[in-house]
Amino acid sequence: MDNKKRKLPEHFETEVNYSFLNGVNAYILKTGIENARMKIFKTKLTKYGGSFSDELTKDTTHIIMEANIEITRLLSILHVKTIPDHINLINTNWLSRCFREKSLVNTDNFIIKRNLPHSKPDVQHDSKTFEINPEDAVCENKKPPVSGTLKMSPVCRSSRIHIHESKQRKIEESESGKSSEYETSDEDVKLNAKVSVPSTEGMLKKGNWVCAQSSLNPIPNINSHITEKLEEMVKKYESTSDKWRAFGYQKAIQVLKKHPKQVTTWEEAKALPAIGAKLADKIWEIIESGGLRKLDEFKSNEEIKTLELFTNVWGAGAVTSRQWYQQGFRTLEDLKTKAKLTHQQEVGLKYYDDLLDRMSREEAGEIEETVRKTVETIHPELIAQACGSYRRGKPTCGDVDVLVTHPDGKSHKGIFYNLILKLKEQGFITDDLVSSESDGNQQKYLGVCQLPGKNRLHRRLDIIIVPYDEYACALVYFTGSAHFNRSLRHLAKKCGMSLSNHALRKDVIRKGTQKIYEGTVVPTPTEESVMTCLGVPYRPPDERDH
Repeated sequence: MDNKKRKLPEHFETEVNYSFLNGVNAYILKTGIENARMKIFKTKLTKYGGSFSDELTKDTTHIIMEANIEITRLLSILHVKTIPDHINLINTNWLSRCFREKSLVNTDNFIIKRNLPHSKPDVQHDSKTFEINPEDAVCENKKPPVSGTLKMSPVCRSSRIHIHESKQRKIEESESGKSSEYETSDEDVKLNAKVSVPSTEGMLKKGNWVCAQSSLNPIPNINSHITEKLEEMVKKYESTSDKWRAFGYQKAIQVLKKHPKQVTTWEEAKALPAIGAKLADKIWEIIESGGLRKLDEFKSNEEIKTLELFTNVWGAGAVTSRQWYQQGFRTLEDLKTKAKLTHQQEVGLKYYDDLLDRMSREEAGEIEETVRKTVETIHPELIAQACGSYRRGKPTCGDVDVLVTHPDGKSHKGIFYNLILKLKEQGFITDDLVSSESDGNQQKYLGVCQLPGKNRLHRRLDIIIVPYDEYACALVYFTGSAHFNRSLRHLAKKCGMSLSNHALRKDVIRKGTQKIYEGTVVPTPTEESVMTCLGVPYRPPDERDH
């Protein structure tokens, strides 16, 4: 059968040989259905002339669900009081039978009764609770502890979970006002019902989390011909301040890079997590033609090319770049001579080419050594550690982040301005970007440095002074990668904890995105202890480059 022919989207031809499900527009309730089975349902449904929606719409003709799901639970999941009479409520066996017999099977033997069960006597609770699907209850959370003792196991052990009620799981699109081109994945989805769940050990499968995997043995990217085009699209969307599309493309790229098979059809693309119908259209266009018209349009668009030029100025984001464009500026010279610039933007323009050029690993090491030697003149036992891509073992670096601390927990105090002054007196620091930025107990300096010698370029340098009891979490945070860190933070959140560059906290209580109770700090003297507390294997820096 020709894989190019399908039901969706509209500009492709409809399946000719098998269209017995024509007219069936299904909403498939994922609760109780394994991911692989769900993919088969959606793929074959479109293959045989039907269509599906990821939410209930006015065009929905069938709700297909597991037979053991109670009607009250369905209503709660859909956030509706009743199911419209015109919608058929059918169990999944009907769809399987249709696929097997390659015909539209009568639904009489597969109808799910709509009768609501008799109400049980009301029971008063301090807070409203709703049932949640066990597959959503990833890790459970304790109430605020009586004592400060922490007992961790390979999975987060605790008795109850509290997660804020919400009406939807889809990522909000309010900024753009346009339909989403992607679907949320497990790591990005926010659990949305305030629930009470019995304790179940081993519920969280951590082996699939990015933070549990080594980046040294990546799955070969056999879809690189697709991801390369999509990565270019990410840059274009970032330059136009379209954050949601950029984010959606990034998620899809990660999924495609790890997919063990080459994607060859629209249906295969659409069946993957984080890929919606519109993004599947673009993937199919790349598969079919080797190119992407939207990307070609971006590349030939003078406005977008100018915006990309401007967003590479340090201190200028997408919004500022668009303002400059609207003011009639088209070149870097226009900015230097006509634009009203902040101090940071002036420095960014001054060293535009230098700061865009990635430095060698050896040069980054020299910068770290310069900071370390200066630090040791203040106190010989102070620690200076370069983080970021340098610590992850990358051959090139965009900038250098150096953490400074002292094992006694107090000798780091008061060294900030003295250290920066000494580095300036050496001629090493040439320009300030942010001379002092406080973040809790941490102090951060952002500037530009230059190593001594002929033809040395100016480089971005950040110096962060941290207390020793925050050092391990700060090391994790500033080492990265960003993807590795996001995975760790999501894992902590699903375990009723929180992770930042300051601390790992347990027993956190949230209402939506707001923390009602900050929790208590878990002692983490090392990076290994951070990961052990979260139940994932320790990954050294060179295994975090996801």
